[in-house]
Amino acid sequence: MPGVEKYLVGIQPRTEELIAGTRDWDRKRITDEELEELRMAAAARDFSLQVQEQYSFISDPMFYWQDLIRPFVDALEGLDSGPQLTRWFDNNTFYRKPLINAYPSISHRKLSRYYFDRIWEFGRKAKVIIPSPYAIYMASEDRYFPDKRSGVFSFAQEMERVALFLQEKGVGQIEFVEPFLFFRKPAQEDIELAIDAFNLTSQRLNCEVLLHFPFGNIEGHFREIIDFNASIIGIDFFSTPLSSLTDFDTKKGIAIGCIDARNSLLESADWVASFAKTVVDRLGDIKHVALIPNADLEFLPRSIAEEKMKILSEASRRLEDGS
Repeated sequence: MPGVEKYLVGIQPRTEELIAGTRDWDRKRITDEELEELRMAAAARDFSLQVQEQYSFISDPMFYWQDLIRPFVDALEGLDSGPQLTRWFDNNTFYRKPLINAYPSISHRKLSRYYFDRIWEFGRKAKVIIPSPYAIYMASEDRYFPDKRSGVFSFAQEMERVALFLQEKGVGQIEFVEPFLFFRKPAQEDIELAIDAFNLTSQRLNCEVLLHFPFGNIEGHFREIIDFNASIIGIDFFSTPLSSLTDFDTKKGIAIGCIDARNSLLESADWVASFAKTVVDRLGDIKHVALIPNADLEFLPRSIAEEKMKILSEASRRLEDGS
């Protein structure tokens, strides 16, 4: 099977040295400069492994991101940090729910601080990750807009500016993360709202666009996701049963979430390749196939995550070779 791609999704786990250094920095035992050295070393290690494993796109490890939403609290005027800690779906992690107090307006300069400069050096091999407009609205508490649609569309307009800014940096893929829409069974009006908002955000992009649904069960909604203006759909197959894979638009690509980012048990490369082949066989003439973790690897210890990164790479080679 020619042309099987592989790449990461979401935030990567920090090294033990960076975790310890962050604690020391919080306690004022090390300087800002010393913490930055640890962060740069951890990023260099992550970039090096992705290059070594010949990943199709090289992802920024997102070590400046505390969670998917926090950088936008800093970079979007009108969005403020709230006092409430909220569980991130059914994971043992939390984020501070933002407050929408005014119409959002993006600062590209502030957002740029959350990416490593080295990511831009990869050019069209680089990929960056941002929340969908629906996700960033749903992650927040709205104290400003008269209704949900107005709020979501305001973020759609600003996230379009974000996406175009990142595209101008020369990246080859932008991943939009949409964990909210299918985490619970959605109302039809919410699906339509998410589609309309996403299509506004992505309408002027000519790089590869991945729309990824971690933690979500898409069963029964494959006909509807055809309407998202994304070239590739990322599916978490630890949340979506394989048996439900019907009516998928094979003109779109599929990113198969077949490495469990929330379980430290190591999959075998044979199992991953076999599972992915089953997905591809069910779809038939699919335009594009990629293997990905089902979610952010940050939920795992760094050592386990690195092993899973290698397994993902080996599985893609076996699938491509038909072995």
